[in-house]
Amino acid sequence: MPLFFILAELAMLLAALVNSGSPTGMGLPWIQEINRTKLKAPNYKMHVLAADSEGIWLHITVPQKIEPFKGGDSEGKVSYVITIDGKPYFLHLRNYSFLSRNFSVYAYNETGSLYSDSPHFLAHCHYRGYVGEVPDSIVTLSLCSGLRGFLQLENTSYGIEPLESSARFEHIVYQMKSNSSTLAANYSCIWQTSRQLDKGHFREQDKNDSQLLPKSLKLHIIVGKFLFDYMGSDIMAVTQKIFQIIGLVNTMFTQLNLNVVLASLELWSDKNQISTDGNASDILQRLLGWKRDYLTPQSNEITHLLIYRKHLKYIGATSPGELCNESYVAGVGTYPEDIGLEGLSMVITQLIGLHIGLTYDDVDNCSCPRAPCIMQPEALSSSGMKTFSNCSVHDYTHYASKLDMQCLGDLSNVLQPKQSVCGNGIVEGSEECDCGNETECQFKECCNHETCKLKGSAQCGSGTCCTPKCELSAAGTPCRKAVDPECDFTEYCDGSSSHCVPDTFALDGHLCRLGSAYCYNGRCQALNDQCVSLFGKGSQGASYACFEKVNSQRENLANCDSKNSYSLPCGQKDVLCGKLACFRPNKNYKSSTQSVLYSYVHGSVCLSIPPGLSMRSDGKDNAYVADGTVCGPQMYCINGSCKEVNFTGNDCNAAKKCKGNGICNNFGHCQCFPDYRPPDCNLQIGSPGGSIDDGNLLRTDSALATKRLSQHADSWVILGFFIFLPFIMTLFLGIIKRNERKIVPQKEQER
Repeated sequence: MPLFFILAELAMLLAALVNSGSPTGMGLPWIQEINRTKLKAPNYKMHVLAADSEGIWLHITVPQKIEPFKGGDSEGKVSYVITIDGKPYFLHLRNYSFLSRNFSVYAYNETGSLYSDSPHFLAHCHYRGYVGEVPDSIVTLSLCSGLRGFLQLENTSYGIEPLESSARFEHIVYQMKSNSSTLAANYSCIWQTSRQLDKGHFREQDKNDSQLLPKSLKLHIIVGKFLFDYMGSDIMAVTQKIFQIIGLVNTMFTQLNLNVVLASLELWSDKNQISTDGNASDILQRLLGWKRDYLTPQSNEITHLLIYRKHLKYIGATSPGELCNESYVAGVGTYPEDIGLEGLSMVITQLIGLHIGLTYDDVDNCSCPRAPCIMQPEALSSSGMKTFSNCSVHDYTHYASKLDMQCLGDLSNVLQPKQSVCGNGIVEGSEECDCGNETECQFKECCNHETCKLKGSAQCGSGTCCTPKCELSAAGTPCRKAVDPECDFTEYCDGSSSHCVPDTFALDGHLCRLGSAYCYNGRCQALNDQCVSLFGKGSQGASYACFEKVNSQRENLANCDSKNSYSLPCGQKDVLCGKLACFRPNKNYKSSTQSVLYSYVHGSVCLSIPPGLSMRSDGKDNAYVADGTVCGPQMYCINGSCKEVNFTGNDCNAAKKCKGNGICNNFGHCQCFPDYRPPDCNLQIGSPGGSIDDGNLLRTDSALATKRLSQHADSWVILGFFIFLPFIMTLFLGIIKRNERKIVPQKEQER
């Protein structure tokens, strides 16, 4: 009898695991205990009696990474083999990203203030692909700190997560099931009344259905307080679960050539910002009102509020087909505990589908390779891979063409709340300072990091032009050093702001390295310099033959472009703009931190690296030739292609505007040489040069004022000297004559 109760308790915990799709953020100690005491074999399987009297299987497996046949493993493409119930499954994956470039997480503290809490999320962690020998399969995983995510086979879905206490890279694999038998029926009744299906239009398909252009759509996800607590009450744990969900959503929409991007995540960690009581339509109206008051309108972006419900009454609400209407582009999705993370991803997918013009499928007129289709109510409670029906493809094509794609596009800006976010290091709204969070703040004596208000008599509390004594730096104080001797310039404080002036650099197209290279984005894009930064001193750009060898092969490690996730070789004219190929005289070169690829061409060794191993701060990959690099006479590289030189904004003629005494900067103004004063570079001995943009003009005024004062003082000294010189001479002569008179009587007495 005691064993029965133990199994019953385990069943409840296992049900929570399966239904949530993931352990809590703290990492389930009961799973760890099972691992330590009983689970010794790497493919151990456990059967536990669940509350619904169905068997729940837990599989323990140790994923094995499969090295590529040609060597030189790449982060962009990887394979694993895992074992489930004694059967091996080969996972073939490719790197992708569904996070916006400036993705941020927002949360609320105990005082109700919104703050940014964005730890370093690794965009390169996310992979998707398929299971070998299983035609209808989808795999979406995060590979950082183990394998975590979903495996969708034909009619079965599995979740996989690492056992955090295991030293053997053991993972737990569990089958994902929905326990709701009434979900589909209830859900169907809610939504089919909102839009009536036009059955006739499905019979005549557009000829362009198979030619959907690639588009992008942004999401701002809000997690309600109860769902935040249900998912673990931990920012990192909840964020990780949302990543799993949106990763699967993104993968499903690739069928429509639509890239769903997670722009930002807002966690109502303290309390709900609106009431989540009542029916779905009431909550949606409250959300729309709150969105108008507190969120900056963004085109092509959908705001979704996700809430938790233990007992299902409704699944969600939205305004179908209102993607272009910023006043209504929002939705409410409900997460009942009996559908799991896979089910929640379907809720979000269907809500987005309604936004972009899809309707629910009529089973008599719509079809897909394997039922249920994505836009069928039954999809919420079914497992396995799902696809859009022919009706959904037609709906989306018709909707997109009707709107002329104006509401779909490539978007990069992240949703920023209207109210200031204290702790993100950016002074916004009514903030007096923002030195980051408690750990990051370097001005704790000047700025209150919780309220972003200045302390006492402090003049400033953040920024590179704020001194440790909470005072503004003097005008002309260097605040940002030049990173390139020819193409970038040092910036100076202006004396009135705690922040440095905007970055100033040479106008794109300015010649550098004795005319052999171009300045581009503040860097001299010389091929040799790129090789030195990657392989060390003495490295040089490789020969054309090396570039041709490296960039003419159809493989993931050497390419100029990609199509449908497959790498494409460089065209003949673009081989100098693909992967960077270098030569190093020292043949005994050994890489210390990176994988190096070696190619042998005409007796020479060409060096290159796989993509993704060396990234610049601007997100560019050092494995590729930098934009702006010369690839021929009056030719330069842009986005992997060799094109004729055509630098935009190059209407600043330095010879005329700067009189030949300076060059043009990125603002179209003169950057004057020393002894020439901005803005026109007129001769003025003693001027440090610079421009009106980099703060050097203020430095010039200060320096010249000091020099004039010094010269003025010197003039008074000289003038005073000449005024008093006659008196000094007269006094001196008088003293001499007096001494002479004393000497004469003395001589007469001696006689």
